Amino acid sequence: MSMFCYQCQEVAKNTGCTIKGVCGKNKEVAKLQDLLIYTIKGVSDVVVKGKVDITKHDETNYEVLSCLFMTITNANFDGVSIEKQIRKMMAKRDGLRKSVLAENLHDAATFTVDSRDDML
Repeated sequence: MSMFCYQCQEVAKNTGCTIKGVCGKNKEVAKLQDLLIYTIKGVSDVVVKGKVDITKHDETNYEVLSCLFMTITNANFDGVSIEKQIRKMMAKRDGLRKSVLAENLHDAATFTVDSRDDML
C-alpha cells in the first residue's frame, strides 16, 4: 500500500512513497499532517469570508504558523502532538466562526471529528 504526502515536494518522481515516506514518516502521521493543513484552511476560510481582523488574533496567527511548521518534512513525526494541534485549531476555528457572520463556508471550516480514528 502506498502513501502520498501532500506536504512533501521531495518525494521521488512525484508518485508517492511505498510502505514509509522517503523522509521517514509513516502513513498515520502523513494523514494527520494532511488533516492539520485542512483544518487551518478552514480557519482561513472563516477569516476571509467572515472578514475577521486577524491583527487582533495574535495567538491564532502564532498557532497557524506553528501548524505549518509541524507539517514540513522532517519537522515533527509525533502523531499525538499533531492530533492535539488539530483539536486546538478546530476549537480556534469554531470560536472564530461563532463570532462572525460567514456564509458558504467550505467543509474545512465546519467538519468535526470525535476520535483519532475519525481523523485518520
